[in-house]
Amino acid sequence: MPRLIAIAEVVAILQSGDFTRLFGGLEDDHLECKSAPYNLDQEREKMELAKDVSALANAEGGIILVGVQTEREPAHQGDIIRRVGCFAQDFVDFGQYRNVISDWVLPSIPGLRFEWHPGTTNRNEGIASILVSQEASRERPYVVSRIVENSGRIIGSYIGFFERIRENIAPMKPGELRDRLRDGRRFLELDTRLRNIEEMVGRLAAGQVPQQPAFTAEIVIRRVQRARREVGYEGKPTLSLAAWPLQPIDFPDLFESHEVPVVRLLEQPPRLRDAGFDFATRRLSTIVEAQLRRCLIPEHKILEVWRDGPLICVVPGDDWHLCWGMRSTPETGLRINNLAFAETVYLFCDWVSKIYGNAIPIPETFKVRVMLSDMTLNGRACSLSPYRPNDFNMGDDRRPAPAAAQHFEIDVEHATADPGIMAYRLLSQIYAWFGFNANEMPYVNRSLQPLKIDLTQLR
Repeated sequence: MPRLIAIAEVVAILQSGDFTRLFGGLEDDHLECKSAPYNLDQEREKMELAKDVSALANAEGGIILVGVQTEREPAHQGDIIRRVGCFAQDFVDFGQYRNVISDWVLPSIPGLRFEWHPGTTNRNEGIASILVSQEASRERPYVVSRIVENSGRIIGSYIGFFERIRENIAPMKPGELRDRLRDGRRFLELDTRLRNIEEMVGRLAAGQVPQQPAFTAEIVIRRVQRARREVGYEGKPTLSLAAWPLQPIDFPDLFESHEVPVVRLLEQPPRLRDAGFDFATRRLSTIVEAQLRRCLIPEHKILEVWRDGPLICVVPGDDWHLCWGMRSTPETGLRINNLAFAETVYLFCDWVSKIYGNAIPIPETFKVRVMLSDMTLNGRACSLSPYRPNDFNMGDDRRPAPAAAQHFEIDVEHATADPGIMAYRLLSQIYAWFGFNANEMPYVNRSLQPLKIDLTQLR
């Protein structure tokens, strides 16, 4: 069973030389694997080294393993370590590695540790590691001082900002990066002084009861569209989920601190398993316009709690989430991973029920809506299969969507809300849209009524 490996355990395995103990480990925010040493005779490889190291330093530190190969599987949202390719120690020149990082990354990253680790079966061959300490993250942001185009041309007028969430972040001009840092899109939560001011303002705002709108679907959809713009997925394949109450409610302590229950649920939403298809950002939230709290990973995920009641989640509809591991191509179109779909919808329903348990008053009834948007690739419609995905059934019984976008909605009574039942009701509509009967839908407990999504089948 694939698993997350703590950095301390990775270090212990490297010291033992028994690299087979890495097998089954999952790449995550703090573990990056490279199948072979960086070829630093090429400018693009220099940029890759600078990007990988600075990305970890911009997170909370971590380790790069060189000579470790991974594979992607549709059941887990993370690449899985499957084999190692040991090499002789003279294949890596750590002095050259240091020089490249020093030359390409600003400011200098303190405390980098480079090591070669011999294996137990052949002491003349092993793998290498680059350890980026957690302390290095205190000096972030780190930027790559130049960008290499696919043609090999070096662009010195651009800088690259990389964070260990997504690898393919577009380069930014220095002025753009300055603006993003100034408006707090990435580092507001890390500045203690600004956070203290934010919470002080929140305590003042907590005594003010907001004017309650008469919610309509159109109001919520406009907020979802705004969230898509904020996360950078406007016009791209997207899975959006939203909920809103049918009675006026308030989250009076939403701006009080990071410790109140509703904020903890925002910053630590439910998860079913390691490397599952949840929507946790692992980021502290920020207050936006004294109207909402938001957790954001640009180009990846956004999660919002509005003080007047709407809850919004936006994740990629492409290979980075909804179609993870499905090997979608322009010829196949986007192939939806039905496990990712079911798990995400279930977790959102669970999260919504728990969040609304902290509202005043608790809403008697609320709506939940699932939205597919711009779900095409090369003009081809996305497709769905009723089978749990694996390497051998990617294309089995796939049925194309009748359109590039569609919304699915249910009404829920909070007193009887069950996330499994809620998820079943939503997903049965989605499967019907793709042309499937409800009894063909996977991950369902059919031994009880009403039917519900079965957690044991999702794990």
